[in-house]
Amino acid sequence: MKQVSATNRNKKQVGTFAALMLLMLCGAFNFLFSQEIVTVPNTESRISDYIKFLASDSLEGRFPGTPGIEKAANFIEQHFRNTGLIPFNSSYRQELPVRTGLKLTGKNAVSFEFLIEKLGIPKEQLKPSHKSWETGTDWQPINITDNGSVTGEVVFCGFGITAKDIKYDDYEGIDVKGKIVIVLTDSSENKPQKHFLAEYFDIITKVKNARDHGAAAVVLVKMQSDSANTFYATNFLGSEKQNGLIVIQANRTSIAKFFPRSEAMYILELEINKKKAHKNLLLPNTKMTISVELTDDIRKTCNIIGMVKGSDATLSDENIVVGAHYDHIGWGEVNTNYKGRQKMIHNGADDNASGVAGLMEMASRIKQNPLKRSVIFAAFTGEELGILGSNYYINNPPAPLDKTVFMLNFDMIGRMKDNTLNVFGTNSSVSFPAMMDSISVLDSVKIIKAMETIAPSDNASFYVKQIPVLFFFTGVHTDYHRPSDDWEKINSNGEAKVLRVAETTLRMIGNAPLKPLYQAPQPSETTTYQPPATPGGGSGAWFGIVPNFEGTPLGFKIAGTSPGSPAEKAGLKANDIITHFGDKEIKSLGELSAAIKEYKPGDVVKVIVLRGKEYSDKKTFEVKLERKSK
Repeated sequence: MKQVSATNRNKKQVGTFAALMLLMLCGAFNFLFSQEIVTVPNTESRISDYIKFLASDSLEGRFPGTPGIEKAANFIEQHFRNTGLIPFNSSYRQELPVRTGLKLTGKNAVSFEFLIEKLGIPKEQLKPSHKSWETGTDWQPINITDNGSVTGEVVFCGFGITAKDIKYDDYEGIDVKGKIVIVLTDSSENKPQKHFLAEYFDIITKVKNARDHGAAAVVLVKMQSDSANTFYATNFLGSEKQNGLIVIQANRTSIAKFFPRSEAMYILELEINKKKAHKNLLLPNTKMTISVELTDDIRKTCNIIGMVKGSDATLSDENIVVGAHYDHIGWGEVNTNYKGRQKMIHNGADDNASGVAGLMEMASRIKQNPLKRSVIFAAFTGEELGILGSNYYINNPPAPLDKTVFMLNFDMIGRMKDNTLNVFGTNSSVSFPAMMDSISVLDSVKIIKAMETIAPSDNASFYVKQIPVLFFFTGVHTDYHRPSDDWEKINSNGEAKVLRVAETTLRMIGNAPLKPLYQAPQPSETTTYQPPATPGGGSGAWFGIVPNFEGTPLGFKIAGTSPGSPAEKAGLKANDIITHFGDKEIKSLGELSAAIKEYKPGDVVKVIVLRGKEYSDKKTFEVKLERKSK
């Protein structure tokens, strides 16, 4: 990522802009203190109506490429048309193909070759028995798998966890190189928070750990429970890329038959839980063959985009983007936190029908009273699959991207508590902290300035293109990515307050004489946001990269480094692809995060990256990790 230069010319620009923003804010103070914040009548009622429709069962969770999301698209498009927004190229739709996951094609099979020992008969004289599994009944692939075939001995490795901080290792004392590893995963609707290893239950981390120990394949088996013989959806783990080995899930009853009676899987699981100590086992006289062939499930979907032309002859050439994603996760096809036995619709009332309702309401308000700058309203698709719609937008912009001066993102704004609004990205422009402080005072809403600019939503697509961003968010809750995220739990009054803050923000930026000045990520960024499920304990070590969201099978691509960070000091650059962090192979942001957690501030770690033309230049850096400033 291109960093903000420290040249005298830019310093002068920053100083001039800051001074003008201060004058503008002083003017805003005088204006707003003399008048009350405008409360638009019936906002709560309209918000509620929008969310009730978007989060209704008839839309079936708005998964891309389904009839349900098409109903949502029609609803938003009709609102834009009725409101009088201007379409681009005579259409409100920006169509794009998205990879919604993987589907089974070709050869998908699992079989076993095993010996049944008989008293008095030497093992070498026994004829092997064979057993084939039925796909969808005995086993099912999962989307982080590689395609291919593998045959190997089978090893049970408990929960598949290596946790140095608590001196626990399911791989201790056993060699799994080239073997097929069985690991236990959670099986209840909620992860087993009371389990002594609950902090380490992330599936992707377990798979990576197996790969790091040399396993050829992983078989996921659910813990003993009423849901033990149910499968996660094939695309349960979202948009994570292939990880370097074959991964399937097995019916617990089917796989348990291959354990010896004296060391049954259930007995081993009980011993691990009781003694809080690892227990592993090479299944005797057993070989397993797995063949997996999945292909991308590509579906057509669209962003819905319309514009309100600015009122100023000069400033109307510049535009602000107001965005919210309108997709969700359907029946739990990806990223669900629900693991019950019965398949259920995930209506996504807060995530993100609430944001779309805010987008629609704001479109009506701005159309009635336009800003000096033009405003583009974009309902993005594919956010849950990896911010695909907003990435497509910035790479195929309907209006010149160099004229986009600011992006405001609504994602999960329907659950305000304690009159508090989290605003990410206040460090993306020098003027934003003071502006948000002024709005907070005037509107009596407590604004938490979450400085991090690369928050997990569509604003990230714009920020990596050096566009200042703000992301409005009212907080994580236990209904996140579960069927229980329904419209009845929306705080419409709270969302109306969010939209008051949003409109004030838009009018201050949209009518200001100067556009906001982009600011690169700062080393002191902090945030109150916590993801709903965070694997690993964390050690406080700071690396300092800005993630890229393009995705590559070569490793994990970065968009840049934070100023003053260990990564920057070591020499990492924008567009580097990280392939190894220490002795860990890296394929994704999740894997990099897990690897960092194994180190502490002050540790020196070797980082291998690819760069240059066609990424043929391999470089190794020694990075001294630090403690992140607060």
